Amino acid sequence: METVLLVSEQRMKQWTNLDNNIRIDVLTPSILQAQDIYIQDTLGTLFYDRLKNGVVANDLTVTENAFLKDYVGPTLMQYALYLLLPNLKYKMVEKGILNGTSEETAPTTLDEMIYLREAAMDTAQFYNKRMLEWLQDHPNVFPEYTNPGVDGMMPNKQTPYFSGLQTNIPLKRNNLWIYADCGTDCDPDCSSCN
Repeated sequence: METVLLVSEQRMKQWTNLDNNIRIDVLTPSILQAQDIYIQDTLGTLFYDRLKNGVVANDLTVTENAFLKDYVGPTLMQYALYLLLPNLKYKMVEKGILNGTSEETAPTTLDEMIYLREAAMDTAQFYNKRMLEWLQDHPNVFPEYTNPGVDGMMPNKQTPYFSGLQTNIPLKRNNLWIYADCGTDCDPDCSSCN
């Protein structure tokens, strides 16, 4: 399959805080990775491939075009930004990894980088949730999503939000770790723990 970007360089620069001077060859790897990692996970391989093939063949339906523009694009741009941020600061070259700074700028700290990535991930998860809700509200619009077959990844229909805090602690019983939905104060007779 040919290389397909589901969002343009120009649109990504318009919808994010990226400078207009960032070259497409810097953006492309992050867009491709975000498509494969996050968009394919949400849509499933069959629907994801249909959209990419539709771009190449120029045969997207009106609904597919609108879905790409209104839902996939905003989600993809934020996930791509999340993946891109470390690459804007650090460059891998033949002699090693360089920290990009200039005379007119102050270097970004690791804490600032972490904050920026978390903000991009929060925004991406918001748009991903919107996309999932639209797909759930229109279950018969895209047969590749509702009937994904068995080849490739199945659509992940779970909410993308994860707070990073997990309160349920697994139990260990007879050398078997069990994730208990009822937490640490679990009753041994609890059906979730048995």
